[in-house]
Amino acid sequence: MKSKTNNEDYSAFNGILADPNWALPKKVADSKDEARPGYTTYLANEYLDSDEVLKAKIKVLANLIKQSKNFVVYTGAGISMSSGINDYATKSKNSVTKKGSETINRLKALPSLSHYALVELYKAKYLKHWIQQNHDGLAQKAGYPQKDLNEIHGSWFDKKNQVVLMDDKLKPENHKLLLEWEDKCDLCLSLGTSMSGMNSDRVASTAGARALKGEGFGLVIINLQKTQYDEYSSVRIFSTLDKAMPLLLSELELKLPKTLPLYDNPMLW
Repeated sequence: MKSKTNNEDYSAFNGILADPNWALPKKVADSKDEARPGYTTYLANEYLDSDEVLKAKIKVLANLIKQSKNFVVYTGAGISMSSGINDYATKSKNSVTKKGSETINRLKALPSLSHYALVELYKAKYLKHWIQQNHDGLAQKAGYPQKDLNEIHGSWFDKKNQVVLMDDKLKPENHKLLLEWEDKCDLCLSLGTSMSGMNSDRVASTAGARALKGEGFGLVIINLQKTQYDEYSSVRIFSTLDKAMPLLLSELELKLPKTLPLYDNPMLW
């Protein structure tokens, strides 16, 4: 794949495949704090693409998905924010996201629109594998099958897959599956994760590195904050997930179910 622009800063905000006419995203929230202190991270500033640019980027992403044979999604805490489960990286007081209730029973949390959207991508045979950093079981609650899900950091609901701490080793079975999909993945969509240096980031970083050598379709990142892999992404999207993912379904001529149980204080989308 070849870049349409030689401006590294521009690519970091829009991606290697960016249309040079795309406007840069707008900073919508300031923070003096690092998103993930102690790791490879940036200040927890937040950015948003304009609606016009967002739709254009989603169209490019949809075309990449259509061409992919082994499309993998890699999700972090951001996908569950609109389910009422707070993340670690959101620090700005004027964040465009809404923090969940401190009293929510996280074991009874409901999936977000994005969880359901990924299930539809799987049903349509676009999405082949989901690497999930969270422990919340929301992928399964949305209807995603366990057999094609790697809960890489453990689960609150699986006694055989206990949650691992940040400095713990990954469970051997999970790590083996991770390496398998790192090798097979030709397109990785990263959703709501800072990718600040976890072992599991390797699937995303490897997909991006391969694309720079002309192999596969690379890495697409949807996140409000900057990450260390932005300048290596095929498309870099700044949006809330629950706004971007329904747009992606529409571009692929897919639909969410008409009735969905959702958390009653969702993120703005």
